[in-house]
Amino acid sequence: MKNPVSITLISLIILSTSCTKNLTVTSPDKQTAITLELNENGTLFYSIRSHGKDAIMQSLMGFELADSLYDFNSGLSFKTAERSVIDETYSLPTGKTSVYVNKANEAVFDFINRNGKILQVICRAYDDGVAFRYRVDSPAGITVRKELTTFGIPENTISWMMDYVPHYENIYQERSLDTIGFKPLSFPALMHIDNSLWLLLTEASVYNQPACHLRKSGTGNELEIELPEESYSVESLWESPWRTFILGTDLGTITESVMVENLNPPSVISDMSWIKPGVAVFPWWGNWMANSYIDTLKMYVDLAAEMNWEWIEFDVSLVGSPFRTSKLWETTDWLPEFTSYARSKNISVYGWDEINILKTPEGRDHIYGRYLDLGIEGIKIDYIDSDKQYAMQFRNSAMKDAALRKLMVSFHGETMPRGQRRTYPNVMTLEAVMGAEYYTFKANHSPSPVHNCTLPFTRNVVGPMDYTPVTFTIRPEVPRTTTYAHELALSVIVESGWLVMADRPEAYLKSPAKNFLKKLESAWDETRFIDGYPGDYICLARRKGDKWFIAGINSGEKREIDINLGFIKDGKYEIEIFEDKPGEEMTNIAIRKETITKDSTLHMTISANGGFCTLIE
Repeated sequence: MKNPVSITLISLIILSTSCTKNLTVTSPDKQTAITLELNENGTLFYSIRSHGKDAIMQSLMGFELADSLYDFNSGLSFKTAERSVIDETYSLPTGKTSVYVNKANEAVFDFINRNGKILQVICRAYDDGVAFRYRVDSPAGITVRKELTTFGIPENTISWMMDYVPHYENIYQERSLDTIGFKPLSFPALMHIDNSLWLLLTEASVYNQPACHLRKSGTGNELEIELPEESYSVESLWESPWRTFILGTDLGTITESVMVENLNPPSVISDMSWIKPGVAVFPWWGNWMANSYIDTLKMYVDLAAEMNWEWIEFDVSLVGSPFRTSKLWETTDWLPEFTSYARSKNISVYGWDEINILKTPEGRDHIYGRYLDLGIEGIKIDYIDSDKQYAMQFRNSAMKDAALRKLMVSFHGETMPRGQRRTYPNVMTLEAVMGAEYYTFKANHSPSPVHNCTLPFTRNVVGPMDYTPVTFTIRPEVPRTTTYAHELALSVIVESGWLVMADRPEAYLKSPAKNFLKKLESAWDETRFIDGYPGDYICLARRKGDKWFIAGINSGEKREIDINLGFIKDGKYEIEIFEDKPGEEMTNIAIRKETITKDSTLHMTISANGGFCTLIE
């Protein structure tokens, strides 16, 4: 599949030696703008307004480089501005949409320091937010010691942020900023400003440098950038990550945004026809040693075939081991028989291994080559657990080398997405979430309904999320608090290029919702936010072709919502609604039929910690 791309660039260069007026970039709809300003000391600041509200108060810009000639933190003067219009469309095989619209106004502002060195600040304004990044060119190379960018959040702001952990498997706590201590915090950060404006703060386009974190600055509502290491170096040209602000007056702007992908470079893959999103089965969740036995794996292949699903995750290097890489698979003689069996059932296979095995080009050549010989079409790479420069560079190399061999990729033990699936569309999904895997451990916390109802507004906004959902089986060691219909609805709520179904075969084969499960999709043509609030509930509609999936999940007491169906095509539809069965909410569902048209309003009562879903086709 080729990328249909149309780009319109209109450039205007403004020359100035001292004037710093009109350093503003405004969105196409005129509702959002970012403004730069130099103070009397030549120190650079920025501010953001959206829909008549302050989104970011005047905040410091800048960074510390090792070379003092490249000191841009004071003594700056404005030099030039080059303005352009970005108007572009492109297609990707995965995501919340199939056609991505990248439309923004852009300005590249040049500032000169006392030593005659140039700092460029690139600003973009979209209808759904703004972004900026720094650019410095030094022939001798650049060592970055610190980024000084701050984020002045207005008072009366509620946030949903995660305390940083290297694998990003934590909860997004609802807190006012003044209650948060001086600790590392993770992107993305959702904020509700003055009960009227929504902001999702994140970063985009990180390949050759560390991924960053947030931290409280001072005693007020100010946040700052924190690097995961003391310094890092790049050759010649340094471009910082895009500091990204998704903004809107309603949560639909946040959940439907593809701004993070838009801020990444175009795809390096011209022919994407070999990239196959799909629903996968996951033997390890139900049996840690499942990957060691061909008969068990064949049982899961049969499950996938029966359910019309496309993939099996065969954790290749867990042959003979429950958790960490074993070399036993390299001398196990039944692997070709298994992959041949999967192919005979039209089920594709992806494997699993660790960064320690794949961190060198030689390691990737060996593993990727063996996979191709065995007919394995993708790989999950685990235990990275780092945002440092080496880890980001490893991910870039792993994605690139896999793309050259037409292998698809998933990352676990992982940082959150920063839009890389635009550049490497062979990236199917990333973990960076406390998902259903936690039911397999005797943990002191597991995915709660509140957590599930927060993820669509935070983690899953910025990219695919390998939650491994729809776990009907109740494990006594870590019992779930979600209902059966809640678990079923997660198959639509979670966006992931590989939608990895974690439960055992009998859980799906005997499910009252089997026919619904057989029609699941994992890549979407369109996503619509219907209703919701972070941590409370979420209702989404997702379209694939002429099929509309609608699903909702709830936390806390039961609630009622109305769904206007004006987005579906004309006609009369007989639909089945899957919802919680009173008295059997944890183990069963009720199925009721209803006749609808696009003029109908679907009234739903969602049970406590429950859910619902339906398919209109």
